[in-house]
Amino acid sequence: MTRPLLKSASALALLCILPVQAWAAADAQALADALKRQFDKNGTALTIGSATAEGDDVILSDVSIKPGEANAAQMEEIRLEDVSESETGFRIGTIAAPEFSMTKDGKTLDFGGASITGLQVPKENETDPVRKLSVLVEGATMGPVRVSEGDATIFSMDGIDYTASAYVAGEPLLTEMKVTGLQGDMTKLPDEKSRAVMQALGYSTLSGDMTMKGSWNPADGRMQINEWMLDVTDAAALNITMDLSGFTTDLIRQMQEITAKRDSGEMNEQAMGFAMMGLMQQLSFNGAQIALDDASLTGRVLDFVAAQQGARRADVVNMAKGMMPILLSRLQNPAFASMVAGAVSDYLDDPQSLTVTAAPDAPVPAPQIMGAAMGAPQTIPDVLNVTVEANTCGTITC
Repeated sequence: MTRPLLKSASALALLCILPVQAWAAADAQALADALKRQFDKNGTALTIGSATAEGDDVILSDVSIKPGEANAAQMEEIRLEDVSESETGFRIGTIAAPEFSMTKDGKTLDFGGASITGLQVPKENETDPVRKLSVLVEGATMGPVRVSEGDATIFSMDGIDYTASAYVAGEPLLTEMKVTGLQGDMTKLPDEKSRAVMQALGYSTLSGDMTMKGSWNPADGRMQINEWMLDVTDAAALNITMDLSGFTTDLIRQMQEITAKRDSGEMNEQAMGFAMMGLMQQLSFNGAQIALDDASLTGRVLDFVAAQQGARRADVVNMAKGMMPILLSRLQNPAFASMVAGAVSDYLDDPQSLTVTAAPDAPVPAPQIMGAAMGAPQTIPDVLNVTVEANTCGTITC
């Protein structure tokens, strides 16, 4: 969640605050240099052979993008459209990737294009702590995408649509992303055992959508995932929410510095891990929830297990209920174990929804959670006020 929020927040409000004459034709090379600085902050090496202005556009040639240790992506040319410049930064109206089709090893990828709109890139003299962190984005779209083999579609996606609110100092940044029309052919899975399992479950294809809604308030560092849902048709919907405090611009800057040291070889992976753990001490946990709404998946899994054992679904359910007290006794928290056993039993008898909620009365500092996890893990459910409920309304659907 961190990187999408940082890299994809919007600064449209800046256009309303600044007078029209504050934006002028852009210095192409200065923009290229500013982009490289921002990519470096996030552990990505950006190499640009040349940058030239063409009216209101800037053309970047011989571009290489290398995220961390991953392979570099090479592009002959990238056109930045409707570029303007102010005293403290640049605004790029649109970056568009064209449609294309390519075939390799008998499989064809059809890509419907993509675009990013409203990018704001800071200069070195930018003083606003949020604008200094990363490139701010107003929106992005991609798709459709299709992977096929002959006439058969292996995977397809209608598209991705991302939007972000305007950045106004002191106010939260809001983001939303929708991934629609996901579909995969389970008969084309490369692993034979996986194909057999999906066939036994009755899924020759899987389709669904994914949505994400979140916010980040730079003023107090509060970050919320209000919705992160994967809804698979005729299977289940899974939704995750989370609420954290302490994710300030200063914390993010320190994380970027640690990442830069790792990338330069000044710090190894182990040292980086310890440093990041130290920074996490600044966070506090406000709450979280994991909610599963069943749409036939649980019943299919129970029937599959029953068939494997030559039994009935009811036998599998009763066996699971009988094992739960033994498994949950390891938690060394009888009250919590009893609650979990009751909720899971109700869910197995009538699979509708299963919800795990952590709702502490007050924000819990990360050091307190880590201390409990190392010294008395059985107290974690009580520290975070964790509840488990089955077949209740208000999780995802009802």
